[in-house]
Amino acid sequence: MPTIDLWAVDGYISTPDGKSIYIWGFTDKAGGSAQLPGPTIIIKRQDPPARTMVTVNLTNSLPEPVSILFPGQSEVRVNGNPVQPQYQNGSLISLTNHCLPGETITYTFYAENSGTFLYESGTNPHKQVPMGLYGAIIVRPQDYMPDHTGYKTAYGTGTGTEFDREYLLVVGEIDPDLHQAVELGKPYDTRVYKPRYWTMNGRCANDTMLPDNVDHLPNQPHGAMIMLEPGEKVLIRYAGAGVENHPLHPHGNHTRLVGMDGRLLQNRTLSNTTDLSYKRFTVLTGAGQTYDQIYTWTGLGFEPVTNQIPTVIPNLRNMAIGHTGMTMWSGSPYLGVKGELPSGMVSYNEVGEYHFMLHSHAEPEITNWGAFPGGLMTMIAVYPNGTLERHHGMLPVESHGL
Repeated sequence: MPTIDLWAVDGYISTPDGKSIYIWGFTDKAGGSAQLPGPTIIIKRQDPPARTMVTVNLTNSLPEPVSILFPGQSEVRVNGNPVQPQYQNGSLISLTNHCLPGETITYTFYAENSGTFLYESGTNPHKQVPMGLYGAIIVRPQDYMPDHTGYKTAYGTGTGTEFDREYLLVVGEIDPDLHQAVELGKPYDTRVYKPRYWTMNGRCANDTMLPDNVDHLPNQPHGAMIMLEPGEKVLIRYAGAGVENHPLHPHGNHTRLVGMDGRLLQNRTLSNTTDLSYKRFTVLTGAGQTYDQIYTWTGLGFEPVTNQIPTVIPNLRNMAIGHTGMTMWSGSPYLGVKGELPSGMVSYNEVGEYHFMLHSHAEPEITNWGAFPGGLMTMIAVYPNGTLERHHGMLPVESHGL
């Protein structure tokens, strides 16, 4: 059975406008700094009738009690006993059993359902969750096989959830005043909570488009760039880890919503199966909720033979030029103005791939403290057939050793 060791610790993250922000978060490395979001836990269920028990050892290195909630999981226990809310002098202080500073406690649960889930602190959640004490859990079906067509699915063979590549996007928000107050040990009134940054996999745009594990973002290891080839089925997992709702959507095509909160959108009886999946232009990613979607890019006018990717890049192009010297060809006048490419500018277009946005439709959320572009924004890149390496969009079968 999988065992995960987590430490609740502090650390700092960076924003594209040069800020360094103090956070609390989880790490799975002894002596490590807080990671935003926390380490992704990926579990493959065992064949029935066996049940898949998961063990999470939590060590608290923060100055106040911390706990972990596991929404959607079965029979959650702590140190062998059923979890319970914690009270002090008649007042609720934690939604589940907490870990005191310097202590280690053990949670166990059964992963009974495939899909995408969250884990997050249940102690002072109005403070600790926005500070960064959250992460995602992916539970794979027992018949999942990444190298076999028909068995590389989100919910199991025969469920219509086959995919070629998958991406996880965990979204949240940051009020710098809260983070500074916690760092300095000062009080903070949650009634005045006002985010100034919005994060996707712990990063704000334009950092969301950088590769994983870049050296200058040690506590934000995961990028959010989605790369695919025409016609591929891409599983996009949204997880709303913050305290606000975020309307997210990719340009190009609708997504087909196949699962919510780790539940397949199908109604099955012994004699009949009703498909309850549906397509959406925008998915309102609710706080504490998860969404599993299948996305396939076809493109207006795209034909595999007569009108292929790659995109032909002209000398005059519609451009988005950022302060970091980044340029992108979009084919859309809404992303820039036509003009000669300035001297010394370099395009990120590598092999004629086609770029377009995935972003929030709430305008303040695509800024960094009011400066556009930023926040909840990334790019989808459609590569010519046969040019995108296999490792892009390939998450491991399981994340932690048995």
